[in-house]
Amino acid sequence: MDSEKSMTESESLDLIQRMINSVKEEMEDDSFYYLLWGWLVFIASMTHYVLLQLQMPYEYMGWIILMPLGGIASGIYGRNQEKKQRVKTYIDALMKYVLITFMVCLLIVLFFQFKLQLNTYPMVMMVYGMWLFISGSALRFRPLIIGGIVNWVLCLVSFFFPFETQLLILAGAVLLGYIIPGHMLKARFQRKQTAVRS
Repeated sequence: MDSEKSMTESESLDLIQRMINSVKEEMEDDSFYYLLWGWLVFIASMTHYVLLQLQMPYEYMGWIILMPLGGIASGIYGRNQEKKQRVKTYIDALMKYVLITFMVCLLIVLFFQFKLQLNTYPMVMMVYGMWLFISGSALRFRPLIIGGIVNWVLCLVSFFFPFETQLLILAGAVLLGYIIPGHMLKARFQRKQTAVRS
């Protein structure tokens, strides 16, 4: 009887440990996506701005090249992570649906940019803010929540500026909402990994 009880406790502890590891892996996965898309949008925005200032043709080429590459990299990384992950958590399911919601909203905004015209990038920042705020809340990670709020504020501000300036505001929005919190999320994961090993 004691050995059965001991075995059950051992199995329970093992299950708990696997779930904790799964959440840790998930945090690292999230940092990957924030950093990937943060840097891609930042580079595309700044390239677009610089090429506009230089009056170069095809000033939007950064978007055309970098966004599909980001999609391919995300798909490959996501598939590999899904194969590795043994335990599915509530956060996994929630983040998946948040990501789907984000992608649908973003695609609607981008599809109707011909109607939105100068309002396109402010609307993009609004959608970014939604994703950052909800995912930050789910992960209980304040820098992402703050990043979401920053994106909403910059969304409101950018309505009052011309297109070229909106590119700079968008670059600032992803720097403050994606890139900096993404590096902080990765650092938090690495600290927890170090604490578990020691």
